[in-house]
Amino acid sequence: MKRLLSILSLVAMILFPLTSYAEDTEESKGITENEKRAGFTVQAVLPENQINDRIGYYHLLMTPDQKQTLEVKIMNTSAEKQTYKVEVINAATNRNGLITYDERDKKPDESMKLPIAEVAKPKAKEVSVDAYSEGKTEIDIQTPSEPFQGILLGGIRISLKSDETEEESKGMSVKNTYGYAIGLVLTEQDFAPIYGETELKLQKLQPEIDYGSKVLEASIQNPHPEAMEKLVAEGKIVRKGQKKALADNKLENVKIAPNSIFPFQIDWGMQEVAAGDYTFIGKVKGESKTWDFKQDFTITRETAKKMNKQTAFRIFIPSWWTTCFYVMGTLTAVVTAWLVIRLVKRKKGRELHEEE
Repeated sequence: MKRLLSILSLVAMILFPLTSYAEDTEESKGITENEKRAGFTVQAVLPENQINDRIGYYHLLMTPDQKQTLEVKIMNTSAEKQTYKVEVINAATNRNGLITYDERDKKPDESMKLPIAEVAKPKAKEVSVDAYSEGKTEIDIQTPSEPFQGILLGGIRISLKSDETEEESKGMSVKNTYGYAIGLVLTEQDFAPIYGETELKLQKLQPEIDYGSKVLEASIQNPHPEAMEKLVAEGKIVRKGQKKALADNKLENVKIAPNSIFPFQIDWGMQEVAAGDYTFIGKVKGESKTWDFKQDFTITRETAKKMNKQTAFRIFIPSWWTTCFYVMGTLTAVVTAWLVIRLVKRKKGRELHEEE
């Protein structure tokens, strides 16, 4: 019985985790948590070719074969001299439907002919600023001689340099690195919008393990040099030829970076993944267009076994639990049958007694 209670308690903790609430912090007083921990802030210095000077990121009108240097202010609000890493990273789309500027190692999508990281580069990869002082970093831009269409989108990422060595970073230790990303939009057409709804394509389906969860990842491609926003993405997995959803997901207010893949995921949950033929049915709805996707896929026995084995959240049912289940089921069936037979006999006995 104690073992049974332990299992039920574990399941309860997984399904109903404790929730804690933080008290008012300095963030509510105008100091963000990131500023407090990192000890620095950054600010874009907008140049004359800024298209919209009422925003805090760069949106620049360029010309072919143009050279330009951007300046970013770095304010060190800490009591120590600090060193910062400076990077320009291509915009990407994460599985939550957000545009990010931190996937530095991600290979650009095949539709991206001109990554912004090849056009804009930091003049220095590291910058040091004295305590309670203001410094700056510079970004050199060189557009190609051939004109480009639409927009190039990325982020100027400035982060606090970690003191750990390369060998330490390969170990098991985890260390937070605080930083900021300032958006960088380049265009050669002043009429080119940042956001549009030209086209979306379903590139492939991939059953896999992601952060310990069994998921089906649908790679939805935006193959055009424009971002997308205010999208609603939904999808479900069904057995091939059937309609009942085995698993589903829906995301609202989705944004997709230009020329990037949106890795839309459907979590299988706690259920075991069985080998067989399935169908993915998905839809992405924008303000003016809707894209419907339907594609069959197969999960082999090897893939199903691998996914079920590698998942981080599994409930192991001991053999004694299975034995007890069958024993109790058998006893319940026997007792139920005996009660029914007894009730029938009593009813017949009463009927015979009334006839006499």
